[in-house]
Amino acid sequence: MTPDNIDRIRTMHRAYYHHSIDGLPDGWTQLVMDFLHAMDGIGDLTDSVSIRFERCPDGLRAFVFPEMSRWHPEQMLTLRIAQRELYGLSQQTCEICGNPGAMEGNRVFCIGHAGGVATKAAREQALYDEVHLLFPKVHGKAIDLNVPDHLFHLLSTTLRAILKLVDNEDAIGKVLITRVEVDDEALYVRARFIDLEATDMYLQMSVNEMIADLEALSDVATRKHREGGSNAS
Repeated sequence: MTPDNIDRIRTMHRAYYHHSIDGLPDGWTQLVMDFLHAMDGIGDLTDSVSIRFERCPDGLRAFVFPEMSRWHPEQMLTLRIAQRELYGLSQQTCEICGNPGAMEGNRVFCIGHAGGVATKAAREQALYDEVHLLFPKVHGKAIDLNVPDHLFHLLSTTLRAILKLVDNEDAIGKVLITRVEVDDEALYVRARFIDLEATDMYLQMSVNEMIADLEALSDVATRKHREGGSNAS
């Protein structure tokens, strides 16, 4: 969740706030607040109740750890109803905007956001297919082309330029991009060079320079995007 939504929940439901809320999507903010409101309606249980949220493959679940001997049957019934509602509604609420949605795999999107996700996935797959000769055959999550929109053009243009240079120098398989990842809003790209001859030193220098330029330009683009600049995307 965004810091604003986290602060909103923490302020309104400080007694029951748990850090597990922080990793939930923004579209489920109201679902969490409605659940905590139901907990407030049960009565003053703040001394004996701990609430933890967990996003499961089939929806959002709330786990409540009370001292059971202090609960009345009516309170337990209210809890069970609130848990079922949270779980059921999380399967029908877009995790991005909070509008009605549907499950797609283990995620929930409305019509508008489902299309956007599908388009991004297709775009990333197309780029991967185009430049996959730059990547190790086994790389796992080290190669993640799911970068923010304002960085995708920079990344794709640079990877294409590197592949063209490597191909022209007959160095396919000798220059491998081993990491493409966004961490804390910064884009990181790393390369490994295999069996390059001394005469290929300029190739290594050229690739390193293109990567350095990419990371520097991505920092600028991210700053503009954060500030709302007109050239951010």
